Amino acid sequence: MGQAGRASPATAPNQVYLIIRSDDAGMSHSVNMALERLIGTGMPVSVSVMFPTPWYQETVEMLKRHPDVAVGIHLTLNSEWKNYRWGPVLGRTAVPTLVDADGYFFPSSEALYQNHPDLTQVENELRAQIDRAKERSPDRLRRLSHGHGDSIPRVP
Repeated sequence: MGQAGRASPATAPNQVYLIIRSDDAGMSHSVNMALERLIGTGMPVSVSVMFPTPWYQETVEMLKRHPDVAVGIHLTLNSEWKNYRWGPVLGRTAVPTLVDADGYFFPSSEALYQNHPDLTQVENELRAQIDRAKERSPDRLRRLSHGHGDSIPRVP
């Protein structure tokens, strides 16, 4: 069947398909290497890339070598790992209601909500993530959310 997005021969109407969605690409080098191994199997893969994370550039370079893989922008306003964190694309001073005292995203959407995020800052940060994705990655992007961030109002 190949990668997501590849044309496949006609099949019976009750045929079952499986597309593997790889989440949190760009979070770490090890996540990226596992993703590359998965892509190498030839199974159909859909990848979501978090553009505020430290290793997103490596992910983008890898995905350029695999143009048949479906790619999504994984919008994020939280950073849930205790000892491995990331912050906003815009920087902590541009969106102070979205970050904790150390300048990182809050560990959960609940913690973000409790900090009373400014919706203009939310919109600006999400737009910055989308802009970074559009500037640095393939043209085959769609929007996804991280950690139930889809409860945040929709950004057109």
